[in-house]
Amino acid sequence: MGNRITIDLRMYRMAGIGRYLQNLLPDLIPRLNASKISVLGKSTDLEGEGWISDPRIEFREFRPRIFSVAEQWAAVCGEYRNIGLLWIPQYNLPLPYQGKLLVTIHDLCQLANPETLANDLQRGYAKYLLSRVAKRASVILCDSEFTASEVQKYLHVDRERLVVAYPPMGNLWGVPPAARPPSSNLPYFLAVGNVKKHKNLPRLIAAFGGIRHRIPHDLIVVGKQEGFLNSEMQFGDISADFNGRVRFTGQVTDQELGVYYQNATALVFPSFYEGFGYPLVEAMAEGCPIACSNVASLPEVAGDAALLFDPYSIEDIGRALLQIATEPTLRHSLVEQGRRRVGRFAGITCAGLTAATINRLLKV
Repeated sequence: MGNRITIDLRMYRMAGIGRYLQNLLPDLIPRLNASKISVLGKSTDLEGEGWISDPRIEFREFRPRIFSVAEQWAAVCGEYRNIGLLWIPQYNLPLPYQGKLLVTIHDLCQLANPETLANDLQRGYAKYLLSRVAKRASVILCDSEFTASEVQKYLHVDRERLVVAYPPMGNLWGVPPAARPPSSNLPYFLAVGNVKKHKNLPRLIAAFGGIRHRIPHDLIVVGKQEGFLNSEMQFGDISADFNGRVRFTGQVTDQELGVYYQNATALVFPSFYEGFGYPLVEAMAEGCPIACSNVASLPEVAGDAALLFDPYSIEDIGRALLQIATEPTLRHSLVEQGRRRVGRFAGITCAGLTAATINRLLKV
């Protein structure tokens, strides 16, 4: 079993972590020095994926919901068997598993901002699982230096057990420009992300409301709205309150999202906590200027390709919106800086670091 790896891919089609996996695995799988690669997940999630044809891959249907009692019961019943190394791309550790373990931690919002979880049960369970991961994992992969520092701060893990590998951008971005999205005749700011508390949309909307009479722009919010226990927004009256100038699209395809990036005045990313922030890299690749928060991982990822603001200040967010809307020279400079910066998020870099970590653990 020494050079066998099992990968939990139940989150393969989810936002965020799913995109991380979809972008990483095509470059990662060929680099693994494993005799057998067992994949846990839903067969429907992996249909059409080229990397699944690798002859070393053994697929096992595995459907318990992430963070559920059923997930732990499956571990009790021996689902995690014949494993040399288990890699879970989230902190949902199967507690009965006692073998070699690799975990990816994308952020520690659950500990840094526990109010973003719905109730005390969720908070307690997250804290317990993360404490077990800190003790059990041979190595923890982190999305950024910021996340690595948070793991050290909250979980007291030695830096030697942490590997920072920026999530890969993938191959979908940077295609030739397309037409303006339908019904977007006016210039617009773009906000991208599932609607959760740490995304800070109420302050962004309030900031836009404070300056909208000075510019012709709309605000378009792209991302899933429903199904989040930690959402703090009600959408029914917002569009009416702003005479249709704030619009929520819901989920869109990657191709549609690319069009939104290409035609936006700027991506505005007001989160007060992120372990990485995929939309920043996507915007860079699509030639879209960025205005984003000056906290957490966002300055690390955006660098000089973004106009930074204080996400806790409605006035400062409004200042950034007004500045980026009215200064074409600034927008051009941000686009050029983004084009120079985006290469550091190439898939091959993350795949190389991740493969080196996995191959080292397979030898131990």
